[in-house]
Amino acid sequence: MQLRLESRPVGDVLVIQCHGRIVVGKEVFTLHSYVGDSFIKYGDVVLQLEQVEFVDSSGLGAMVRLMQTARLKGGDLKLSGVPPKILKTLELTKLLSQFETYDSVEEAITAAYLGSRYSRGKLGDARPRLLCVYDSTDVCTFLREVLCSAGYNALTAANLDDARVLLKATKAKLVVISSRLQSVHGKPTRTALEEIDPAVSLLTLDESFATQDPGEAAEKLLSDVGRCLAAPD
Repeated sequence: MQLRLESRPVGDVLVIQCHGRIVVGKEVFTLHSYVGDSFIKYGDVVLQLEQVEFVDSSGLGAMVRLMQTARLKGGDLKLSGVPPKILKTLELTKLLSQFETYDSVEEAITAAYLGSRYSRGKLGDARPRLLCVYDSTDVCTFLREVLCSAGYNALTAANLDDARVLLKATKAKLVVISSRLQSVHGKPTRTALEEIDPAVSLLTLDESFATQDPGEAAEKLLSDVGRCLAAPD
């Protein structure tokens, strides 16, 4: 089975789901190209391996090289959901200790933010931390750029599960959220977020936010964010 890669950003961390085999040839080339290019934008990359059937010596060597490249740049390549057979291979080759491995992708993302052996942690930014949750990559980009340009440290997530992981790891002061994302796993979104941080504030965007005039939308966004952050706890 050919290697297939699917990625999604979770804040400043890129999660890459791997499917198939990581073996010599096209598969290793694909992994090198895809992950290597990711380090241009993301310091930490998490490889989800639970759907990987087999890794040969070339594939394992590629993973080691990518991990070393990430660390030279001040980031890391973390592994999550490593299948028992691949875990045993890592143990037999004495390479397990070189990687940071986690049972779940949530643990790997949290480690990247809180700072682990190799990740430097991403909490040193003194700007107010905001979390934007919108099920559109384009809208997430718009929100992040507008808010960062205004002096905020804005992180984005495309779904509520990733948002909960980021909130736990970063303790963002405010969550800016799409009007369409008002429940998660049968719970109201506010309740689910307050279970993680009772002090978090929530700002729900207008239903028409994505189609509004960009200038007017940005102006209202910044006004509403300022108001929420200024409100007494």
